Amino acid sequence: MPDLMRLVQEVEATKKPRQLVRNNKPVAVLMPTTTSLSPKKNRPKTKADYEAFRAAFGSWSDVDTEALLKNIYAFRRQTNTRSLVKL
Repeated sequence: MPDLMRLVQEVEATKKPRQLVRNNKPVAVLMPTTTSLSPKKNRPKTKADYEAFRAAFGSWSDVDTEALLKNIYAFRRQTNTRSLVKL
């Protein structure tokens, strides 16, 4: 799919989303992941950031960690628990 790869390269280079249109109707948007999913590394921390961090402290104190770990490992041992994704 050379046309799609060309669009991917364009989006990667410009860091701007590209709308895909069929019959004058938008059907998809191709977006660069680096701009939409990456946190801003140089953004200064705000008071709200610190308050949210402090509010989370101790929030899992009532969790039974032994049971949690037991459940995690049990779920990891299970196979075919998810249906196949159809593309």
